[in-house]
Amino acid sequence: MPSIDKFALASMFIFMALAFIFVVLFARISIKHINKKMLKDNITPPLWDKGVGASAPFYAMAIFFKRSRLPTPLFDGRFIAKHARPVDKVLAFLHLFTMAGLTISVFTAMYLDAV
Repeated sequence: MPSIDKFALASMFIFMALAFIFVVLFARISIKHINKKMLKDNITPPLWDKGVGASAPFYAMAIFFKRSRLPTPLFDGRFIAKHARPVDKVLAFLHLFTMAGLTISVFTAMYLDAV
């Protein structure tokens, strides 16, 4: 019978692989589309993110949560949800879900390793 340690480790690797996939898909499909639509409205994307993908969580959060759409010095998410297509919402959900799963499984594996 497999132990909880092996299950936590296996889930960590599964979520890691899925997170890598959905981070790339969300950045290449959704963020690229939203940035093009925003440029047509004369709104510039975040200047501090030059292709690294650091703005992906901000975009995903702005699609789902109204509080994340408020303008801040780092990110102005007011126009993100306006330009998001249904496929962008699905990819944003999968991005957030896999990142949350990865975080939980990593901390679970760390805790079980320490015990």
